[in-house]
Amino acid sequence: MIYNVFPPAKELEEVVKQYVVITSLEGINSLLFLPNGCNFIVFNRGFDGHTEIYNDDRKFPIPKGYSISVKNNKIKKFVVEEDSSHKIKFPLILAELTPIGFYKLFNKDASILKNDYLEIEESIKEKYFKDLYTHASIKEELEYLNSSLNMLHLSQDNKYMCIQDVIDKIINTYHFEVSVKKLLEEFNCSRSKLEREFKKIIGLTPKNFIYISKFCKTVVSYIEDDCCFSEMEYLYSDHSHMNAVFKKFFGLNPSIVFDDVTNKKIRIYQLQKLNIN
Repeated sequence: MIYNVFPPAKELEEVVKQYVVITSLEGINSLLFLPNGCNFIVFNRGFDGHTEIYNDDRKFPIPKGYSISVKNNKIKKFVVEEDSSHKIKFPLILAELTPIGFYKLFNKDASILKNDYLEIEESIKEKYFKDLYTHASIKEELEYLNSSLNMLHLSQDNKYMCIQDVIDKIINTYHFEVSVKKLLEEFNCSRSKLEREFKKIIGLTPKNFIYISKFCKTVVSYIEDDCCFSEMEYLYSDHSHMNAVFKKFFGLNPSIVFDDVTNKKIRIYQLQKLNIN
């Protein structure tokens, strides 16, 4: 899959992580999406396909219209049906949401995304997205999406939520090396309340969010930042621990995964750099 990624407008940074502009589906079957608490708005232009769990038989059909992608704790890949690949119009645009982005934009319980895509309601599509794919350039398309998503965001009358402080602590203070118990003490919150808020707003438990985010950060740092294991011991206690985590997600040892990435047998979406031009 050939694509570029672009940052959102500043006012959307808490809900949109980046835009993905796809210009070719060549090699799409080798591209893997690591779980990191994020998911996508898929602005489909009619292709037939599904999301598939890596090393698993589970498949989630992608609606032909605009939809919100599945969010769970599994590695996923997009699969396009061969008989529809020649009909696809490019570019295709995805909006990668932040962990809280879906809830902030649509005011819906994020746990409904666990097992299925969610089609965007016709009234929302008509009000906010009806002119997508009508502009002369990618720049104009993204400016339109920035404006539309910001209006949708403002329509929900969102207020700052405590869970945003919790996520900030997990990522920027503790670098994913924190227990739920420690968070409960720091934020003076009950376990049931914190878990309820995480499931509602992110669609994952706090323990799962930390677990998958730490795994994603490990893979990216190990490969993209060229970190050796000794520099990353704060993430996993030893080699056997890291091996066990990789086997749980990939079904393979880290060394095999890294060889497959080096040899381009698999590509990992999160390893891509932002294109800010």
